[in-house]
Amino acid sequence: YRSKTEGALLSKFSSVSSKPAYVLGTDFKAGQTKFKTAAVEYIRALGLTPRVIASSNHLGNNDMLNLTSKKTVEAKMRVKKNIFEPWQEEELDHQVRVMYTPMMLDEKRDVVEYTSLGFLSCPHTMLTYTRCMDSVLCVPLMVDAAVWCDFFCRYNSSSSTVARATAYLFKIPEGGAKGVDPGFQRQMNELESALAATVKGSDKNNKDLLAILKQGVASGIITQEQADSLKAIQ
Repeated sequence: YRSKTEGALLSKFSSVSSKPAYVLGTDFKAGQTKFKTAAVEYIRALGLTPRVIASSNHLGNNDMLNLTSKKTVEAKMRVKKNIFEPWQEEELDHQVRVMYTPMMLDEKRDVVEYTSLGFLSCPHTMLTYTRCMDSVLCVPLMVDAAVWCDFFCRYNSSSSTVARATAYLFKIPEGGAKGVDPGFQRQMNELESALAATVKGSDKNNKDLLAILKQGVASGIITQEQADSLKAIQ
């Protein structure tokens, strides 16, 4: 949800919405892109400087069929290519190619080569290969977005807080999260910080959170280990 005073981006939906709406992000960040942000974060942590990220994937579902349209694929590639934009590394060459292969149906095949520079500009190359069911990766992200929006809405969290907390779900975080660090672990830290600020100093909030976590474990939405980790944030 998003306050009506913060812009008119969703004004056309105001007539069918009984509550303000959050602006969170553009395009869900599923397996391939999420791993890519974690991998590049790892490379940077090693002291290497990423220079070329060459990515190629192919599958045969309806999402990829839509990308056979030049107008659609240009918009998609713009989003995919810009995921590292907040780092403002002008020399980083990030290229993405996609192919529609009907026989593969929903099973995505993805290859990414990461070439970086190390000590004395010595090149370092890492290659990853991923196979996964594309839709299976995306559906949990939709559930996460709905659950987090409901949770933060109950505590009247600001739209900026919610956008930063859910940045890990989107290729291009929007609203208050625009420009947030694209590294996956950094974005998870944003979620933890938002949760800590939300429940801090409120016994009622703490009790409600514990009840929500207990229900989540009982329903199989999260594991007990994940629930314990969230409790530790308080």
